[in-house]
Amino acid sequence: MKVKKIAALAVGAAMVGATMGFASAQPTVPNIPKDFFVNADGTPNVKIVVGSTAAAMDVASAADIAVALGSLLYTEEQVDVQGDYVKIKAEYPPETIDSWTIYAYNASTIRNQTAWATKYEELPGDYWYNGAGGYDVSYSDWMSNFQVTTTIADKDKIGDEQLIDWHVTLKNIQLKSKDPSDWDGSMPPKSADLLVTPGNVTVFVDYVLYNYTVTEEQEVRPAYPEWGVPAEYENVTSWYIGDTLQGTGGTLYKPGVGAGETFTVFGETYYVLSVGNDTFTAGLDKGQAWYQVGQPQAIEGTDWVVTVLDISIIDQRALVTVKNAVTGTESDQIILEKDTPVDVFGDGAVILTLRDTFVGIDGHLIAAIEAQVDVDTYESGRTITYDGKEWEMTINTDGTYITNITLTNKAELEGNPVDIFGTYDLWYKFEMKTLNEADVGYDINGNGTIDNVDRVVAYAYICLKEKEGAVVEKELKVGDQVLDTEYVVSEIHATAEKINIKPVTAPITVMDYEVSMEDPGANLILVGGPVANSLTKYLVENNISKVDWYNSPGEIEYIEDALGGYDVVIVAGATRNETRVAAEALMEYLAGL
Repeated sequence: MKVKKIAALAVGAAMVGATMGFASAQPTVPNIPKDFFVNADGTPNVKIVVGSTAAAMDVASAADIAVALGSLLYTEEQVDVQGDYVKIKAEYPPETIDSWTIYAYNASTIRNQTAWATKYEELPGDYWYNGAGGYDVSYSDWMSNFQVTTTIADKDKIGDEQLIDWHVTLKNIQLKSKDPSDWDGSMPPKSADLLVTPGNVTVFVDYVLYNYTVTEEQEVRPAYPEWGVPAEYENVTSWYIGDTLQGTGGTLYKPGVGAGETFTVFGETYYVLSVGNDTFTAGLDKGQAWYQVGQPQAIEGTDWVVTVLDISIIDQRALVTVKNAVTGTESDQIILEKDTPVDVFGDGAVILTLRDTFVGIDGHLIAAIEAQVDVDTYESGRTITYDGKEWEMTINTDGTYITNITLTNKAELEGNPVDIFGTYDLWYKFEMKTLNEADVGYDINGNGTIDNVDRVVAYAYICLKEKEGAVVEKELKVGDQVLDTEYVVSEIHATAEKINIKPVTAPITVMDYEVSMEDPGANLILVGGPVANSLTKYLVENNISKVDWYNSPGEIEYIEDALGGYDVVIVAGATRNETRVAAEALMEYLAGL
């Protein structure tokens, strides 16, 4: 069986090769200059000639060549363009949100200058940051006391206002050397993963907002000291909204999140139904959608499908059913009344509120229905999942409003970088530099001589950085400031290539008997061999054409100064089918000019 299969495969391959070889036999088009076909002003410089006794297929080939030639009949000119605006695009690299030096060994921190390290292995193990401004503790002391905070602005919302900051605290971070044999746990590892155990990343989300002002002195006129003109300053007051009472004249902007409002936690939107003592009841808010009678429609992002059976415009009511497309769970028929929430299954899985009923422009009855799903009561200790990781919630309320929520990591985070919140990376970086005393002519270690010896400095950092940079696109008008510069748009001016189409005003396809061989008046494309086209026959009989057209598989011949000082291209073959193949090859050539 194996032998037969191999033999069959070999035969098949031979047949494929033969077929491919036949199909790839295409006429080669000689190098015909563009000005053979068209003049500099975009008008045709050629006539297409068909024999008076030619077959219909030759006429069709000539027509196709004429259409292909039409794509060359144009001119280009550069014109000025004036516009009302210009669109610009700026790409910013990932931004470093915050950075912390955790080890520093250099001239400002060294405590024994004469023992200045000359290589990595000599770096001391007690130059870690001590949490109070100095670099004088061991790695283990640093690890157990490390704690830093940073703020990431405008990450969550109340309603449509994205004003809620994340106040992030990182503590007790550990280092795991990529090569444990190269690190003794004293000096910083050259390359290491970060390890953040559960409970050591917290995010404080404060929903109490204040409206306050900050007054700052700004220069409004520069100084001209040569003339004795001093700089002039004035106080500029700016208004801010934030979760801490800063500046002056601060007033309460939002007391928190109350019943009937939406807010986000780690970007997930909740619709609050009630607020209790450090608890709240809420569902994931899926917003409002339009539902047409008799048209099942899924609640966005869920498996729940709502079907409106009937609508009463006068009574502002809708009769609906709800079904889970995956589990098959289906409700009874339910009447929705305007602005009255209905718990469809009585367990908070789906809550619907009819907001409006109306007749669409096509005459269909439509209901505007708001939906919340997975309604539940949230209390401290409850976990939520964000970017695939679990976070424990600590909820604080005043009985009426949710005032703040603290989220603490339940999952262990490890790597370099460590993924933080899906959009940020926490990195460990080590840097060591050398400088030779002899190269700079300076006694770095203070031993009284300038030695031909390298001295090293070293640093270790932890930094929080964006995963991706930002892309900003903006439309600018005259007078607008260009992004992040002192420049303004003074004028919007551009040039463009204008295409001027040159329509054909006289026939370019003619019969062979209409052409004067002494003065054709244009270059010629002769379609058909000596049997079908009298001009081709003339060129063959006078040995001007060198192709054996009687046996040709389809060819294109370019002859300069062939008739009356004009050039000629012959498109022909032994039969009308071969002529057709040659015409198609010329069409492709024209498309590429």
